[in-house]
Amino acid sequence: MIRRTFMGISLMSILNLGNSKEISKENKASKALVIYFSRNGMNYWHGETKNLSVGNTARMAKVIQEATSADVWEIQPVHSYPFDYRQTTAEAQKEQEVDARPEIKLSMPDLAQYDLIFFGHPIWWSEMPMVARTFLDKADLSGKKIAHFCTHEGSGFGGSESDLKSRQPRAIYLPSLAIAGTQVDNSTKAIQDWAKKVIKEGGSK
Repeated sequence: MIRRTFMGISLMSILNLGNSKEISKENKASKALVIYFSRNGMNYWHGETKNLSVGNTARMAKVIQEATSADVWEIQPVHSYPFDYRQTTAEAQKEQEVDARPEIKLSMPDLAQYDLIFFGHPIWWSEMPMVARTFLDKADLSGKKIAHFCTHEGSGFGGSESDLKSRQPRAIYLPSLAIAGTQVDNSTKAIQDWAKKVIKEGGSK
């Protein structure tokens, strides 16, 4: 029996990735942008918990950025999630129950200059975190090419793919990639290959 679990938690910030108050311009000629939410702190890890200074989704986002020279924008909630794993799972579940939209710190990025968006997040209780929905409710991705990625610990994308498509029905969807959070560091080549394939199919430099 597959049980609904809260997995794939990631970080709030990453080394040299999305730390600025604006879009991190890694490549002036880039037409691709990596947008992600992640969380550090205590995370699920092989049946136990582990303190991650850099979260799973953030590490995956960094591999994508390095493989594609895309720019980066991090979704940062105004109120950070708890350091403790179980406290965060409880808060995330409560947010789902009330269909919350946690406020985002920064002004929305200027998406007009980008043709391709890599959009990533962890999977919490089989869905994308509600703060990721806050971004989607504010953004207009009509006509943009979207490459969806996530980290998880058994649920894959859960309901997040259908959720994304229902919230942004006018976007163009490219191949997606789900990686177990505990396997991100062992999946560098798979992530790189996927990201490069997306760039090729999406026609972005």
